[in-house]
Amino acid sequence: MKPAPFDYCRPATLAEAVEALGSDESSRVLAGGQSLIPTMNFRLTDISLLVDIRCVAGLDGVNTDDNGVVVGAAATQSQVLRDAAAAGAVPGLRAALRHVGHLQIRNRGTVCGSIAHADPAAELPALAVATDAVIGVAGPDGHRSVAASDFFCGPFWTALDDAELVTEVRFPSPPTGSVTVVDEISRRAGDFAIAGLVAVVDTDAGAVRSARLVGFGVGGMPSRLPTAEAAISGWATGHPGDGLIEAAMEDSADAFDDIHASGRYRREALAALVVRVARGVLAQQGAA
Repeated sequence: MKPAPFDYCRPATLAEAVEALGSDESSRVLAGGQSLIPTMNFRLTDISLLVDIRCVAGLDGVNTDDNGVVVGAAATQSQVLRDAAAAGAVPGLRAALRHVGHLQIRNRGTVCGSIAHADPAAELPALAVATDAVIGVAGPDGHRSVAASDFFCGPFWTALDDAELVTEVRFPSPPTGSVTVVDEISRRAGDFAIAGLVAVVDTDAGAVRSARLVGFGVGGMPSRLPTAEAAISGWATGHPGDGLIEAAMEDSADAFDDIHASGRYRREALAALVVRVARGVLAQQGAA
């Protein structure tokens, strides 16, 4: 398949990019294109103007400080994966990126592009929600920041307005002593998750003190699991997993069916991941 005819521009500045996006109601941003180009080739999306931001100065950085990591819109997933400082400041970035596609995909795909695409089965949007990331956005009215918890609105649907684009994502460093885990169940390595979990877990004296749990690949967008978060508090390795499983099943009651798995399977898979992650973190802390 080949895409329908479209116009192409490569702006040199952010202002030019915003202006180009506002000039055509069917415009889209190209950064890595690993999700966008296939949908164009299969003619699943109607695009008349492609705005390539890869030459916009200042968008390809990965900057780390005491507060966390700022990933620019043109920074590739491989670039972030290789960055030792970023991995040290936000370990969840490397943990999530190891699940994303294959090497060739990560070499072209961008972190911000995955978040802007908002695929409900993608790891990076879930990581953004789990870590309280902040998405930087530029548009005709200037710059604004959007909390990840407010950014995702549904499948492939975000809080971006017309002619706006993601310029960066700011991932804060996790709480001292916490462990970030990204785990998922998929048909093959590199496939999108049938069910996935991002967990930021804090332990104390061989038990879970608290945890932020975000499920993905189950509903229309990455979502916190509040019932499971309450049930996991105080949970230890010797405790039965039934309560955690029931809590996670309750949180994922709206899981969807598709050709890959039933909603019931997704709920059970997510619940199993919650128990597996809790036991894995406690075993790791005990060994340390």
